[in-house]
Amino acid sequence: MGYVPTDARAQELIPELIPQGLVCEEIQIPGDRRITLHGVLTYRKLQEPIETHIPKTVLVYFQGNAGNPLMRLPVFHRLLMGPPIPGPSEIAPLDLAILAVAPRSYWKSTHRSPTEAGLLSDYTHALNYATERFPTSNIVLYGHSLGGAVSLCLTSRLRAEEYPTVKGHILENPFASIPSMVKALYPQKWLPYHHLGPLAFDKWDALFAVRNASPDSLTAKLAPTTTMMLSEHDELVPNVMGEALFEASAGLVTEEDGRRRVVKLRNALHENAWQNRRWLTEMRKYMQATGA
Repeated sequence: MGYVPTDARAQELIPELIPQGLVCEEIQIPGDRRITLHGVLTYRKLQEPIETHIPKTVLVYFQGNAGNPLMRLPVFHRLLMGPPIPGPSEIAPLDLAILAVAPRSYWKSTHRSPTEAGLLSDYTHALNYATERFPTSNIVLYGHSLGGAVSLCLTSRLRAEEYPTVKGHILENPFASIPSMVKALYPQKWLPYHHLGPLAFDKWDALFAVRNASPDSLTAKLAPTTTMMLSEHDELVPNVMGEALFEASAGLVTEEDGRRRVVKLRNALHENAWQNRRWLTEMRKYMQATGA
């Protein structure tokens, strides 16, 4: 749904749109078959440019099923510049940059049909861009909604040894698959829609991807680091889907990591989890534990 809302593809990165205290760099990444991907790299204003200051951690953001990276700038601003958190987590500002790339058909990226294979290719190029531009930075993957399913399907296809700097995985309100979402949206068995999920061309079967991930996959490597953020009152994706994904990944865990946990965000909805104070606390703790 790259066309939602109506100005999602026409929006420009203008100074008035950039939250105070942040720098947003518009980038282009070549993809497969004459695809050009557009995105933004966001970070705190520094005394030295990002070209000479390499951030300790880079967060690669996988977006949900609408809008564009610019519409997520308030989310990034809260993480990078949000109010101080009392207690041990109130330390120096995070040394963090956030890379958000629009896949095909979204924002200014090439308007090509957004198939599962196409989006997986696009996000592979985005991840490769992050690891090549910031070879000494820790990389954390962060997927919201559809982006959560994308990140799981993607990492199950990638070999861990090819991505040694990818060291974290955060999932926020991910769904298990398109067929399961169809049943969740149309629970009445007498409706024909309830039974049409298996006919979807692109199934985004994240649960299958996790359950069948090989031990040498990036999914297996990141399983011990996975934090699952679930909005208590998610009106779109049932919490049981995220819980099932988390449980499935337990079989891939061979050693303990303090970052692996499920976080329930009280009173939060599908799209506003980032406004929850615990979201900010958990995200900052995670980044600090990863080295930001």
